[in-house]
Amino acid sequence: MRNLKLLRTLEFRDIQAPGKPQCFSLRGEQGTVLIGSEHGLVEVDAVTREVKNEIPLVAEDLLDHESVCVATASGDVILFTTGTPMNFLKCLSRLECVGNVAIGISVMNWNPDQELVLFATGQQTLIMMTKDFEPIMEQRIHQDDFSEGNYSFVCNIL
Repeated sequence: MRNLKLLRTLEFRDIQAPGKPQCFSLRGEQGTVLIGSEHGLVEVDAVTREVKNEIPLVAEDLLDHESVCVATASGDVILFTTGTPMNFLKCLSRLECVGNVAIGISVMNWNPDQELVLFATGQQTLIMMTKDFEPIMEQRIHQDDFSEGNYSFVCNIL
């Protein structure tokens, strides 16, 4: 370690990104830096300091299932089984994409006993699923034919 030299430093105080930075990763080939916060990931060009890409994330710790569920704005639902990994490959085997919503996910919310999950999609649709990600119902948020004589659905899983 004595032979290491600091070649250059970068300071990113003026980046306009949501949340407080909690981790980062350098992407040498792309010349960018990934910055993680409680709101998601931001990819920043290291030279121009412009935000190239934002990846909003929603995460929920599922204590009874010993896993963390992550939903991305692009629609991926990822389940990570928690515990102490033995090595990198074992850690990757505990990461599973359990589904994808092609039109994107804007909100994910689990009910208190973590038996049901509700997703709001990019096209103003609610999708309710079981803890095993089996669909229960899908309903548009804004209905054109809303009137006193028509069926309406009220959903409260909180």
